[in-house]
Amino acid sequence: MKMLFTNQFFEEPGFLSPEICAEWEARIFDNLDTFGPDMSPRYGQMAAYYGMIEAGLNESYYRFAEKHNNFLWKNFPQIKRVIRNMGHCILKKSGLPIDSIPIVPRDKKYFLAAGFKIQLKNFNLYNIHIDTEGLLQYPDSIFNLHTRAYSCIVSIKRTAQYKNDHGGDLHIWRERYTADKMDDFYKKDGIQVRSKQNRRRVAYEVGKLVVFDSFMPHGVLPFRVRKKEDRRITLLVHFNYRKHTERNPFPHLEYWY
Repeated sequence: MKMLFTNQFFEEPGFLSPEICAEWEARIFDNLDTFGPDMSPRYGQMAAYYGMIEAGLNESYYRFAEKHNNFLWKNFPQIKRVIRNMGHCILKKSGLPIDSIPIVPRDKKYFLAAGFKIQLKNFNLYNIHIDTEGLLQYPDSIFNLHTRAYSCIVSIKRTAQYKNDHGGDLHIWRERYTADKMDDFYKKDGIQVRSKQNRRRVAYEVGKLVVFDSFMPHGVLPFRVRKKEDRRITLLVHFNYRKHTERNPFPHLEYWY
């Protein structure tokens, strides 16, 4: 849908109340075997996606994703409403009515619907990237200028970091690159960026929603925290406009993590 916005980001302070964020934070820390940052969790989303998919364990991803979705629906019942409101925000920021197209999951059984990300105590990697991993189901879309993909991040817990004043915040570049054009963004070393002119810093305040075009380069600023309880927690959902899919043969915003 050409009317959906591109090359923009929006901040929505107070998208989630402090009460809900505190409730979710407590529930996440009570379930660290599920929400850990690596392959240790039984079916945590970080293990399921980044570990299993990248290791080629597709069957394991599908099996654990279904379990984790059921866990989310049971323990975080507000998430369904939150995801719907994120989709509505994308439509509103595009100047469209919130009921203009349906907002549906990629697949209720086999794909993660949303994910909480809990960082390690130390995060030193300033990895500037675009969010194309979830588009691998539609490989051509990562090279297509007409693709409309969006990243939605809500800060549940602000990093109590002490490395620098802006640690754990987000840098977003007001530039749009398809996957085959990212070499134009970096210098010859493939790491340093050519220009910081269009860079913007987004502060992660508790409850704030950040919505942006997934093809805009972005990266989390490095941080360190003094204790595990001070780690950074975010809720992530990705959206992608599809004219039709086998499961949903009508125009829709598809969500997944």
